[in-house]
Amino acid sequence: MTTYDAPVPFAASTRRGTARRWSAWHTGLLLICLGAALLTTWAVWTAQPSDYYASIALSMSRSWQNFFFGAVDPAGTVTLDKIPGSFWIPALFVKAFGYSAWAVVLPNALAAVGAVALIAITVKRMGGATAGLLAGAVVATTPILVAVARSNQPETFFVLGLAAVAWAAMHALTRRSLGWLLVAGLLIAASFQTYMLEAWAVWPALAAAWLCTRGPLLSKLWRLAVAGAVSLAASVSWIVVVSLVPASERPYIGSTLNDSAWEMVFGYNGLGRFGSATADSGAYRSFTPSFSGSPGVLRLFTEQLAGQIGWLLPTAVAAVVVLWVLRFSRPVTVLVTMWLATFAAMFSVVAGMHQFYTAALAVPVALTIALAFGAAHRAARTWPQVLLIAVAAVTALGIGLSSGGYSVPVALVQAVAAVSAIVLLLRVRRGGWPTRRGVRRALTAGAVGAALLLTPLAWSIVTIAHPNPINPVAGGVSEMSGFGGGRGGPGMSGTGDGAFGSARDGGRGTPGGTTGGMPQDGAPADGAAPGDQAPGSVPSDQGLGSAAAGSGSPDTALLAYLQERTLGSRYLAATFGAQAAASLILDSDGGSFLPIGGFDGGDPVPTLAAFQQLVADGDLRYVILSSTGRGGFAMNGGADADTGVSAEIRAWVVANCSVPSDAPDSSLYACS
Repeated sequence: MTTYDAPVPFAASTRRGTARRWSAWHTGLLLICLGAALLTTWAVWTAQPSDYYASIALSMSRSWQNFFFGAVDPAGTVTLDKIPGSFWIPALFVKAFGYSAWAVVLPNALAAVGAVALIAITVKRMGGATAGLLAGAVVATTPILVAVARSNQPETFFVLGLAAVAWAAMHALTRRSLGWLLVAGLLIAASFQTYMLEAWAVWPALAAAWLCTRGPLLSKLWRLAVAGAVSLAASVSWIVVVSLVPASERPYIGSTLNDSAWEMVFGYNGLGRFGSATADSGAYRSFTPSFSGSPGVLRLFTEQLAGQIGWLLPTAVAAVVVLWVLRFSRPVTVLVTMWLATFAAMFSVVAGMHQFYTAALAVPVALTIALAFGAAHRAARTWPQVLLIAVAAVTALGIGLSSGGYSVPVALVQAVAAVSAIVLLLRVRRGGWPTRRGVRRALTAGAVGAALLLTPLAWSIVTIAHPNPINPVAGGVSEMSGFGGGRGGPGMSGTGDGAFGSARDGGRGTPGGTTGGMPQDGAPADGAAPGDQAPGSVPSDQGLGSAAAGSGSPDTALLAYLQERTLGSRYLAATFGAQAAASLILDSDGGSFLPIGGFDGGDPVPTLAAFQQLVADGDLRYVILSSTGRGGFAMNGGADADTGVSAEIRAWVVANCSVPSDAPDSSLYACS
């Protein structure tokens, strides 16, 4: 039985053969990357980004201080609720090209294409050209990755970081190199800057794999300790720098109780994600969005997640078995096995999450399946290839029949392709093939590709026509009345009655869009609707932009009014919550609006005394007591705006400020 302990060189008998094979490899890689680019960038010029995250990129582009800290507003009052690594490139795009929808979405699409290329190159080194192309194709057709790459949600750069980690890790394991292990650790740290603690979930797999390499145990242990220490130091570098800067000289750290970057990363974005089991409301805030259903062993195969990421998960499990049976390189096998298991377990037990969090699974799934297929091909073993194809086809049938709509015929076609691929593979093994070798290889490759990826590819393509900037989901399910086919079915209009992640238009400036009604990543933990009215607020039909809510156009009269009367002021106006401020920041091309209470109105910033001082100093003259988001949904900062500092400020405004007689909006209060 063949053992793979080192990378297998791409060999050819002649220079001409080598050139031909390399040309084929590069051509294949180019086609896959172009396909990924087509899926992620199609119609990017008319993209519909999340106003909240778009305003952050715009605010970060206004100054290097805002850029480093991740300020929500141009004046640098409060930060977003995570390390801003995923927004640094979009902010640079805005700085270079000016704000536009494509400037904040295109970087994410390009990051996804980069991940496809990196994974293909990584697997090619270990499993050959065919395996490398298969790995790239798996990543390129992962539906939820395509969906999130077409938005400005902060996930795609994390997937790119994981692909880079895989590339460095393979070099470290096959060369037993401390230098490459350090590179892998630093890339984990870079990924930490984009999605924080989730990046560290790679370390158990990398550490175990490193210990399986050849060499003295003590030598491996101290090298692992050095790489781990460097990775840890680089990971927390942003947190340390922020903590050393006096609070008066930087923005307030968003979604925290104590203005602490440590609390934001390890509390709100760490323990705070696991619900009541780890919640400590006195030490940190919690966030458990319910888009992905309840935690459980089979969560990744529930109605919310199966069509997004589940297509190849059973195949990946089968691939793990294949790698161990074929005695593939033990360090690499340990790496991909533990990586897949750790991430699957993590997404199964976290209390609440958006569906697009699971896009990170595309990396270990692609590595595992492609390496197993490549190992079987090189070892001339047919049964592993047949096993992988059969499991993928059966899974597609199961999910497709459960989903309904276009998924049913596509899954049936995939099943037929699977049977054809298996027949072709068996005939090749028995030598019963009368046609030319090139034709045989082309037919077999096409059948195998369709047998593995046809249905997820279909879901990825359909995603193009169903944008959702707030909660990106694939396959058109944003238009569904339910996952199990129901009245809409995937990709069909149905009734559009508000299924999970639904957004009929979902875009900024789209008529009737419902974006304003969906919580962002970082929404109130209690799930309160953004449209909930707070005491003392005006009705939503009188809120900011109500006259234009049906058309989605900005309230230019209000903005002109504020700009004429706030010369010399730090803020044009104050709103309750950063979501309410976001569309105003964009419509005013970077005008500064004070987001009272941070993202959802629950942050203690500014305090009532600080707010009163801003008014006394003339830095703030107007307050929008109630404001309407895109599509007419009132954005009052969530339920937390009714309590704590936000409630105190709201009550003070109602008691001490008044609506000017010439105000273009009845929710606008003037304070002096």
